[in-house]
Amino acid sequence: MARFHVLLIGKGGREYAFLRKLLFSPEVFVTVAPGLTGMLGLLDEDARSRVKLETKIKETDIKSINKLAQEIKPDLTVIGPEDPTALGLADELWNLGFKVFGFGKKYAQLETSKSFCKEIYHAHGLPTAKAIVIRNKKEASRELAKLRQKGQPIVLKSDGLALGKGVVIVSVDHPDYWGENKKKISEMMDLSAPLGFVAKKVLLEHRYPIMNEWSAMHIVGPKRFWVPLMPTRDHKLFNGLNTGGMGIIAPAPEFTMADMESRRRIPLILQQSLQEENLMPFCGIIYEGLNRMLNTDYLVEINMRGGDPETQGQFEFIQGLPFHELLLAAVEGKANVLKKIVISQNKALVGVVMASKGYPEYYQKGKEIMIPEILETLGMIFPSGLAWEDGKFYTVGGRVLMAIGVADNIKEARSHAYIIVNSISHQENLVFREDIGKI
Repeated sequence: MARFHVLLIGKGGREYAFLRKLLFSPEVFVTVAPGLTGMLGLLDEDARSRVKLETKIKETDIKSINKLAQEIKPDLTVIGPEDPTALGLADELWNLGFKVFGFGKKYAQLETSKSFCKEIYHAHGLPTAKAIVIRNKKEASRELAKLRQKGQPIVLKSDGLALGKGVVIVSVDHPDYWGENKKKISEMMDLSAPLGFVAKKVLLEHRYPIMNEWSAMHIVGPKRFWVPLMPTRDHKLFNGLNTGGMGIIAPAPEFTMADMESRRRIPLILQQSLQEENLMPFCGIIYEGLNRMLNTDYLVEINMRGGDPETQGQFEFIQGLPFHELLLAAVEGKANVLKKIVISQNKALVGVVMASKGYPEYYQKGKEIMIPEILETLGMIFPSGLAWEDGKFYTVGGRVLMAIGVADNIKEARSHAYIIVNSISHQENLVFREDIGKI
């Protein structure tokens, strides 16, 4: 059996989902840059022996990653996070002759600039809320006054990347609704980053009622390679604040793979809108956050990479083809393998994220937690901000892990997920939502 070497970029829960799925094939060996030691702690001995962490290489250190790739010569490179994607890592590696699963910098603009994405969607008549782009406080005051006169409530969004924290929503019941929006815009653009990010531009997006939210993810490649993944529902809020996601339900209630079929044209439209000569292949994962109103799906957000924590759940439904072969086929545009790929529809997942106390604001690291042996019949754990040293686990991030319960239906999967959550000893150093999967 020929050895297949993957270079995996990233260190979070999404990247662990790639790692876990890849390692089901015994011929696969994975180098992770930078990775986290917590990834190793939850693998069995055989899988662990096929993983090497390059923890000293940052995922945004393009030069060092290029050098590493030239040294190890991977059969495939997978780019997980948004930052190296936005910096053009895929383009760099592609130009060096490597096969890369992950979008180039040009395509990443759909995520790195919400205003650019809006232009593309509106140009093609794809449903998404109207928005006004403001660049300074003076513009904000003028546009807020106009919106106030119309009585149009809004959502504030950072135009660029913001680690999942770039959406700010002021309650319509706030006694000084427009004054508070103005204050929040100032905080979003404040160079001291009181909200955890700095927005160079802010979108004042028309706010519509949240009717039925769901996440659509597509694995895409050249020559119309398209694998739709299981519809999922994310849970963003925690203690009234927007986060990177605190839990998932899959499949999303009331949604099926038929709903994914209705989104089939989206990747093709996006590709054709941005395709240029000598541009690297349109290949990777597209994530659409959608809000269904009156049988129409409106785009809320788009990521040019797998959603986190959605990816952790959606990969569990993929069957029929070894995962490394699927990803390589996407890169090469080998649509003939598509008939082998199956998205299982005979199970349900509920995932509950456990975060450091204080998240998404200030929290401490280095807290020991104890993870007991979990029966495979209940589910699995995906680390995201977890270190493993001398057989012990320690927190090193905001979102620490996600416990996923698996069953025949959402109700039982939810029960399994919370059994896993409650079995983890953390001395009240971890927090989580208690309503994930309540339907």
